[in-house]
Formats: sequence, C-alpha cells, structure tokens
Amino acid sequence: MMRFAAADRPALVPLGIAAAGLLLCAAALFLVPVIVFAGWLTAALFALGFPLGAMSVLMIHGLTGGRWGEVMRPPLRAMVATLPLALILLLPLLFRPDFIFPWAVSDPSGLPETVRLKLAYLNMPLFLLRFVVYAAAWLVLAWMTLKGTEGKGRLGGRTSALGLVIHAFAIAVFSTDWMLSLEPDFTSTVYALLEASAEIVGASALALFVLAVTRSVETLPGGDSRTALGEDVANMLFGFMLTWAYLAFMQWVIIWAGDLPDDIRWYMLRSESGWQYLLLLLVFLQFTAPFAGFLVRAMKRSHSGLLWLAGALLAGHFADVAWRIRPPLAGDAAAWPDLAAFAAVGGLWLAGFLFARAHPQSLSLSRRRAVDG
Repeated sequence: MMRFAAADRPALVPLGIAAAGLLLCAAALFLVPVIVFAGWLTAALFALGFPLGAMSVLMIHGLTGGRWGEVMRPPLRAMVATLPLALILLLPLLFRPDFIFPWAVSDPSGLPETVRLKLAYLNMPLFLLRFVVYAAAWLVLAWMTLKGTEGKGRLGGRTSALGLVIHAFAIAVFSTDWMLSLEPDFTSTVYALLEASAEIVGASALALFVLAVTRSVETLPGGDSRTALGEDVANMLFGFMLTWAYLAFMQWVIIWAGDLPDDIRWYMLRSESGWQYLLLLLVFLQFTAPFAGFLVRAMKRSHSGLLWLAGALLAGHFADVAWRIRPPLAGDAAAWPDLAAFAAVGGLWLAGFLFARAHPQSLSLSRRRAVDG
C-alpha cells in the first residue's frame, strides 16, 4: 500500500478534486466535447501562467535585487517547478485542435479571406514546431532559474537580462498561437505584453498569499527601517498590477480610437451573453478594490489585509484569463463541463505545486548532482 508523508497530505485534496474532474470530463466528452476542450484550454492557460509569471519575477529580482524577492523566492521556485506539468496539460488539446482553433479545419475554403491570408503562419505543422521550440526554451530557462536561485542565491544580472529577452519573445509567439488565433480576425500589438503582465500579477499574488498563510511577513523588517517586509512585497505587487491595468486600458483605448470592426467585435463578444458581468467582477477584483487597498498602509501591514489583497488579485486574475479566453469558444456561457475541466486541470496543477512546496530539496539541482556523483 502506498503511504504518503505528512507533508504530502495537503496535495491529496486537489488530487481527489482532479480525479473527480477527470471522470466528469470523460463523461462530457461523449455529450459536449467542444465545451470540454474550451474549458480545458482556459484552465490550462491559467495554470501555465503561474510558472511563466514566476520565472519573470525571479529574473526581474535578478536585475533589481531586494528583500522582497528573497522572501518570495520559495513559492516562486515551486511554481517554476510545475512548468513541465503545465505544458503537458496543453497536450490533450492537440488531439482535436479544430474544436478550439477556427483555422485548424480540413477545408479552409469556408474561412474569411482575412483568415486565409494568415494560413501561411496559422497551420498545424508550424504551430507544433513553434510549440516545441518555445516549450524547450522555457524548460531551459526554468532549469537556469531554479539552479541560479538555490539557497540564498539569485540570478546574475546578465543571465536575467538575456532570459527576459528570450522569455518575452517566447510569450509573444505563444500568446499569438494559443490566444489571439482563437479569433484570427483580431489583432493587437500589445497583447503579448498584456499576457506577460497578467502572468506576473497572478504569480506574485499567489506567492504573497502563500507567504501570508505560512509566515508573519507583516512583522519582518523590510528594505529599510520604515517598512515591513509584507509591505515591500505588497508594493511590488501594486506596481505589477498597475502595469497590467495600464496595458489593458491602452489596448481598449487604441481599439476604440481606431474604430475597426474586427477589433471592436473582440470586445463586443465579451460584453454580452453574461460575460459583461464577469468583466465587471474582473475590474473590481483586479483593479478597483486592490487599488484602494494598496493605498492604505495599514492594510499592507496587516496579516488579514495581505491575505485579502492577494486573494482578490488571484480571483481577479482567474476572471481575466476566463474573460479573455472562454467567450469565443463553444457556447454562450460557462457550463458544467467547464467546471469539470477547471477541477481536473486546477487540481492536478495545485497538487504539483503543493508537492514542490513540501519538498524544496527536490528542486536543488546542485545537491542532486553531488548525490549522483
């Protein structure tokens, strides 16, 4: 009989949720397979954003330094360690790409002319080749990040700068392939930056939430004698949130000013059939309420205040991903197969994250080499 250590028991709950979600997904595949794929894509992109965002934050800290990055390092490293699992969770979608990508059909003659002109780029052979290339680049960056942040170390400035350049290019290609191509008529030159900033917000919010649950960061000394460590972390998260909000607002302003029908349709689709309520919730959770909270110093120095700020941003980040990804896919609104896919993907990723958190020694690459030697 398999026995689990006490440290591994928290991962059993999300594993149980994932098992139930997988069973429901298997049943739904016989009824509404397109909705299952739609929910799975949304959940998988949400899960993948955490390790990608965590790598970004660790590389930013490699350039800037600061105690905020030192205290955030353990949960961020655990997120980075889930990258292989998050990439694997995308693979089931490749069995029927035509369920989610309108351009991945056997007969492209029925597609609009503007989409047919993009088929030199949007075709499955090149799509799979690009996926292999940026997935391999991310895995190498993850290895370098974990190796460079072992113990109390942090990434060097040159390594971080080069890593961020490669990472940014990979996110640009990835967001075009897996997000923008869901609606190939839509174009946005800022979308890759918007996705990268959203990933950083999500990873930073999760790291702060874990820290607030496990440590009294609001009582530890920060970068100077006038600030607490929790306040430093909250201020960094505030900056990341403002960057995301600026990019999201600028995309809307530019599309509104351009008055282009194909681009306006992207917003119109997300402003009907109930998705407008998710948009209002997104704005409240990922900007309005946290913005007000971040301005109150007492809240950033409060244990419950840090939990509230991190929790609101986490919920807002999920709403952001769901609002951007789910509306153009099957169905007018979310259904129970979506919830089953969220449970399956979310449970598997959370179990992997909790396992990495419970076994930080497993992320020590140098120690592993020493033992192997």
